[in-house]
Amino acid sequence: MPSSLFQPFTIGQETFALMDLTHPRVEKEIMDEMSSGVEVYYDVRWDITEVLTGWLSKNIELFKDKRVLILGAGVGAETLILGRHARHIWINDLSPTALALCREQLAWNDIQNFTSLAGRYEQLDLPEVDLIIASFLVYNDDTYHAMNAFMDEHQGDIILVNEPLDPFPKFLAKRSHQILFKEGSAIGVLF
Repeated sequence: MPSSLFQPFTIGQETFALMDLTHPRVEKEIMDEMSSGVEVYYDVRWDITEVLTGWLSKNIELFKDKRVLILGAGVGAETLILGRHARHIWINDLSPTALALCREQLAWNDIQNFTSLAGRYEQLDLPEVDLIIASFLVYNDDTYHAMNAFMDEHQGDIILVNEPLDPFPKFLAKRSHQILFKEGSAIGVLF
């Protein structure tokens, strides 16, 4: 496997190997999946992912040795720090390709304490966990309804990081929450 597929990436004081989403092999897999009709949103990393990973690096005690579910993980950088410090992580995504690439990235970083969960998170039987992390999952009417359905059924702590796009402010107005951080366009919220 070509080493150019992974690039060094620092989160806090730790270095990881982060998959290059512009690598020709990765781009081909993403384009093939998009052509098959799967709605793919991980062809670039969002700025809020970097904000989230930085915040997680400063707050490891929140997830250290815990069971963590990552909704909409994609090929997420956050899975690296969560996987290194949590007891076990479950990575969820609608995209089978995203999950395969995420598993490859985790394995490349010698992180083995994970389980993949493919499908719509609001429709899956999910494991019992200590914490749920979700990044950029409320950005249109469909995702607003999906996250509401999920939260109506889930008990426990959820950290959701999002941009203030419609309908995210409406989502916040409906549920009791605590703002954990605001940085750039990222808002981190604890439910």
